[in-house]
Amino acid sequence: MNKGSFILALLAALTTAGCAGLGGGSSDSEGVSSTASLSEGGRGGPTVSDAEITSSIQSAFKQDPELAAANITVTVEKGVVTLSGNAPNVQAYLRAGSMARNAPGVRPPVNVANLRYPL
Repeated sequence: MNKGSFILALLAALTTAGCAGLGGGSSDSEGVSSTASLSEGGRGGPTVSDAEITSSIQSAFKQDPELAAANITVTVEKGVVTLSGNAPNVQAYLRAGSMARNAPGVRPPVNVANLRYPL
């Protein structure tokens, strides 16, 4: 086998092995697919509801004096967070986005396009 054929065979084997582990899913003894837990949690960890994510972010904002006083609305749909409203300054704007990204169960991206701050 020449070097080019060997590399192609190796790449094909690695691709096949890698694809088998990416959402191909498997069934347990009861026939339940394991892909549901991956698609719902996004990171393979425990699934966190949208309401729990919203509550977690709002709680974090309440612990920050500037964000507690700010008018920021948190909406979550399937783990994706959208922040809207007004932050008092650029630093608070950045902190709000960072806090939202770090909340348990949040799936990227965190949308801050509707969050404003004074120039």
